[in-house]
Amino acid sequence: MTFKMKSIRLTVLMLLIASFFLLSVSAFANGQQDSAAPANGEKKVMKINAASMFDEVHPFTQTYYKFEELVNKYQDEVTIEVKYNLNKSLGIETDYFRFMSQGESVDLAILAPANIATRVPSIAIVDMPLLFKDYAHRNRVLASDLFKAIEEDVVKKANVRIIGYAGGASRSIISNYPITNMEDLQGFKLRVQGAPIWAKVFDAVGAVPSVIAYDEVYSAIQTGVIQGLENEKIGYAQMRFFEVAPHYTLNEHSITVRPLFMSEKAYNKFSPTVQAAIMKAGKEAGEFGAQVELELGQIELDKLVKSGLANVHPFSDADKAEFKARATPALLKYVEEAGFTELYNGIQAIK
Repeated sequence: MTFKMKSIRLTVLMLLIASFFLLSVSAFANGQQDSAAPANGEKKVMKINAASMFDEVHPFTQTYYKFEELVNKYQDEVTIEVKYNLNKSLGIETDYFRFMSQGESVDLAILAPANIATRVPSIAIVDMPLLFKDYAHRNRVLASDLFKAIEEDVVKKANVRIIGYAGGASRSIISNYPITNMEDLQGFKLRVQGAPIWAKVFDAVGAVPSVIAYDEVYSAIQTGVIQGLENEKIGYAQMRFFEVAPHYTLNEHSITVRPLFMSEKAYNKFSPTVQAAIMKAGKEAGEFGAQVELELGQIELDKLVKSGLANVHPFSDADKAEFKARATPALLKYVEEAGFTELYNGIQAIK
């Protein structure tokens, strides 16, 4: 074989290799494009998992439904489908937080701040007793930027992100005997949330607080470990606490804030455009869920009373004032020790 023929063959071989390389790159690029936008022109479907201890009627679930609707309304890059894992099918709120923080199993959940306070201590103030003057004050605080540093702290320490705020209902006392005044409250054994401030406040007003997992409260009342708890109206109905504690005392010692969380791993899967839609949808869904909780909670409590399954007891303004007077020194001491004084004062200053 002549040198010229060898050279021609080498040139042909190099051209074949180059053509193969270009075809491979093109195929890869088309594959990447297809993964973002299917060849038929339909938007890519991205799925996220939401979890709740409650059923499809509960305000938390209604908040998830609204989020799915709005997040697809506010962007057109992808279709976000939410899978709803309800009725404790994936555990309880502490489990959801752990899963989201690890970036597995749960992507979206509404949690009581007390459930993550051991990991992110600063969030405890968001849901502290006697923090808000009324529901309107709560909303004005949430509309401010006072919780911005806490939101950043949650991302940094827990790898989850607050995208909205649900809740909004008042918490009152649930018991297996009538509590109508401060005297009846003395020595009352009740379950409280895990953040330390809850035990401090109820100890200060003369009750005997115990931290017990939410899903163990029913049996703890049955067996006499405790005599009741403090909770919202909707939780009272949904968890069927009225069966073991048929008395609901309207002392309204707290107005709730229930952040809507998304795992940072799930959030970072989306483009900046979709992330902006997530934040907008999360905010509006939280506000929607708060309204649902206020309305539905009262409806459910009224049904229980009408059916003879629950007794509602008023708490006089004088007893509410005494509750606050006894609790406030312990609350302010906790605020100071936790380094929340500036934030607490900022919240109280909002009119």
